[in-house]
Amino acid sequence: MILTNEQIIESCKKGDILIDPFEESQLQAASYDFRVGSQGATTSTKKLVNIKEEGYLLLQPGDFGVITVFEEIKLGHQNAARFGLRSKYARKGLIATTGPQIDPGYHGRLILGITNLTPKPVSLPYKDDLVTVEFHRLEQPTTKPYDGPYQNKLSIGPEEISFITEREGMALSEVLTTLRSLSENVGALSREVKTLEWLIPVILTIGIAVIAIIVSIK
Repeated sequence: MILTNEQIIESCKKGDILIDPFEESQLQAASYDFRVGSQGATTSTKKLVNIKEEGYLLLQPGDFGVITVFEEIKLGHQNAARFGLRSKYARKGLIATTGPQIDPGYHGRLILGITNLTPKPVSLPYKDDLVTVEFHRLEQPTTKPYDGPYQNKLSIGPEEISFITEREGMALSEVLTTLRSLSENVGALSREVKTLEWLIPVILTIGIAVIAIIVSIK
């Protein structure tokens, strides 16, 4: 059963669901909007970015990034959740590559993988609405609550950073930059060739004229 806005409020009051901080302004008809958090990293920056200080995280064309959400979440054994990227960012060409389900018993901050598939940079402002989370109540509590590697994880760790900074090969953003540079170089070479196309006949004409003058003098 998907919870309505009133049921989400009631579940939070009972302690079945924790959203910290909880703000009713983030509630939708049957979901809750989680916001851009304070940490992020991208394949173009290759370092941890303090989004709170910078004001935003910038995803360059082709960039892959990881980012935390602002809110902390905890689910009881009889609640699960599913989430998706806000449509305003999906329409800008971003896709979230993180698994969509939050298992019963989970506690932490969501860490999302996001890719920019567009030819333009896209910024993610601090505390802007990022993902919409819908909450489900199970028919009975699970006997196998979440106990995976992301349990109680509240920030981006060394493994996420090393995945971005220590990878082999070129990121998509670097490939696009290289292709743009190559295109510009080809364009410049093409212009130089076009210049030579009219310059060479002129040089040949002048050369022939000089030779003719020399011959006539002799």
